[in-house]
Amino acid sequence: MTYPPQDPGAPAGDPYGQSQPNAGPPAGGYAPGQAGASPYQAPQPGYEPGYAPAAYPGQADPNAAYYTQPAYDPSQAGQIPYGQYGPPPVQATTKNSGGTVLLVIVVVLLMAAGGVGGYFLLGRDGDEGSIASDDSASAEESDPEGGSDGEETAPEEEAAPTPSGTALSVPSLGSLTPIPGEEWIYTAGPGASDELMADAEIYTIQHTPDWISYLGVGLYASTAAAFDPADLNASAEGAASVWLQGAFDTTEGYAQGEIAYTAVEVDGRPGVLAEWRNSWTSAGQYTDDLYEDTAILVVDVDGVNGFIGVASVSESGTASYAPAVEALLATDFDAETA
Repeated sequence: MTYPPQDPGAPAGDPYGQSQPNAGPPAGGYAPGQAGASPYQAPQPGYEPGYAPAAYPGQADPNAAYYTQPAYDPSQAGQIPYGQYGPPPVQATTKNSGGTVLLVIVVVLLMAAGGVGGYFLLGRDGDEGSIASDDSASAEESDPEGGSDGEETAPEEEAAPTPSGTALSVPSLGSLTPIPGEEWIYTAGPGASDELMADAEIYTIQHTPDWISYLGVGLYASTAAAFDPADLNASAEGAASVWLQGAFDTTEGYAQGEIAYTAVEVDGRPGVLAEWRNSWTSAGQYTDDLYEDTAILVVDVDGVNGFIGVASVSESGTASYAPAVEALLATDFDAETA
């Protein structure tokens, strides 16, 4: 085959507005109990404007008793200037000394608590930095990859698998398939990708510059063909259809033989081996061979993942076909060195 593929103002509703700062009294002074001039109020004779009691038409003056009081004489300072009525009463006030004492106690307690908190947060005298030291130690323990000089040490990368020289491996499945003969030459993997398989390893036989025989194993690539553990025959048939796309386009008169399916057991796991012959009338300058035998092995590894192995050997390497198929059937899924 050829090579595959987010200020409050005055209160609302206040008809008086707010008092203006530094505003002087109105002319004539204020009358007691009045906020402004009144049509029922007139100054009383013998009294200074602004101190006359209010009088209303048709009503006895309720403040007449006050008219006989002598005017205040500043020379009598220190004497009682209030007349027969005496001084106005003084409203006694009482200080809530108990509340003040309680408030002071609370403040003292809060200050003491703050001091204790600071003591524990900042450390005792002579022990400053002990917490910082502990934090530093914790940081070092949580960064095991940091170097002794504070430099980070890059994690080691896992080395890619290398060919063993004795077997084809599929690391994701832990499988090893023995190399069937010295004529098979390492070509790719482990971990290579082919259309039908992932995590693959591939060997080939070079018959001419453009024509090879192929041996590869890998994880069944369900993106290429459906893998159904319950129907391994259908899985093998789908794999065969994908394999044949473009494999023999360079030939003339190509014909595919009937596929034979054989139920097999590989390392205690169920599988199916599909085999057929590809033939043609001419391959031009690519090869003089006129046929190639192909075998596809599909194994249900764990009820989810599938193993696939392909051996396709041209007429020129016919003797290598049977050993290649036997090697596929000898695949070990519990290999310690996989």
